Amino acid sequence: MNILILTREYKSNKLPPCGGTGIFNTLLAKELVKRGHQIYVFGVNKTNIDFDDEGVRVHYTKNLFKRNFLYDLFRSVTQKFPFLMSYHFKIHEKEKRDISRRLFEYIEKNNLNIDMIECHDFEGLSLFLGKKIPYVVRCHGSFSVLEKYFGYKVEAGRKHCEREAFKKAKNVIAISRFSEQVNRELFGVSKFKLIYNGINIQEFRPDSNPSIIPFSIFYIGNVTLEKGADTAFRVFTRLVEKFPLATLHFVGRETPYKATLDKEIQAQHLTDKVIFHGYQSKENIIRLLNSAAVLIFPSKGETLGLALLEAMALAKPVAASNLDPFKELITSGENGYICDTDADFVNRISDILTDTTLAETLSKKARKTVVDHFSVEKMMTETLDYYTTVTQNHN
Repeated sequence: MNILILTREYKSNKLPPCGGTGIFNTLLAKELVKRGHQIYVFGVNKTNIDFDDEGVRVHYTKNLFKRNFLYDLFRSVTQKFPFLMSYHFKIHEKEKRDISRRLFEYIEKNNLNIDMIECHDFEGLSLFLGKKIPYVVRCHGSFSVLEKYFGYKVEAGRKHCEREAFKKAKNVIAISRFSEQVNRELFGVSKFKLIYNGINIQEFRPDSNPSIIPFSIFYIGNVTLEKGADTAFRVFTRLVEKFPLATLHFVGRETPYKATLDKEIQAQHLTDKVIFHGYQSKENIIRLLNSAAVLIFPSKGETLGLALLEAMALAKPVAASNLDPFKELITSGENGYICDTDADFVNRISDILTDTTLAETLSKKARKTVVDHFSVEKMMTETLDYYTTVTQNHN
């Protein structure tokens, strides 16, 4: 098949840092290439660039707001005044029309015979794709969901385009039962194809002779309040009292919130015990996580990201916040821990750090869970079967 991925995010050292959706898209694209399919990525973000990435043809174009200062200013001004909200919606719709126009111009210019388009749910990129080429929308986590269920602050125009895009979307992939539930409640989507995210269990496998940093607690993800960076630090301040050798490691993109965190770290004289590794390549992430004694996932909102799967695949004991998507992976006390409060995190991580038998049991069962249910092979088989069904039913 000739498959095109329409996206804001794709993970490559030639592009700006991205989140979990970009990591997923890179995995999806390269796995499709391995299976003999021709894959194109049409990206819309902050740059113009074309390159080949292990057989994936990547084309990025600047979005409307990056190309035109006046449009960006108009967008910013109109969102501040309720009586201008209809114009705010129209400027966001104009950007989505521009994306679709540029996409089809790219397809025509390069004489591409695209069988399937895949795009993410956030920002409603699929709003004006029309019916010419069948497309699927994969629910990685829309801004509307993040606002309603997890308290994120979101621009109204983004939510508007998401609502309108879902009204037109006929083929929707949910990545968890929780994803099904919230998108049904919020957008009225009645029909989903459930396909859990999968990871490469051969790449993400435990080191046969790991060099574990004693009493090390690792956090993976953007350093934000939404991902629970504040919770991770509060928990650590209590753990370091019990375990003087403990260290806290942040692996992920640093945000403005890091400045606030730095002040708290300095105030508590923990500068030498809190390490920021920043945004890392996949290879470095695997190396870093293999050295972890335990991983903490204190996020305030998820739809089922890859980071937790990757940690479990590496046979690491994990402690995660009490979110429905996390509970689809973790049976607390068997292959990891689900924690309700800071005290829960402290107690469960203390157990892991002091009981090597417990840590080993949790680790082995964590790895088995991913191998049995969340492998990339399973995800790709289900994805390709769904693509085939969609293309066959397209009219």
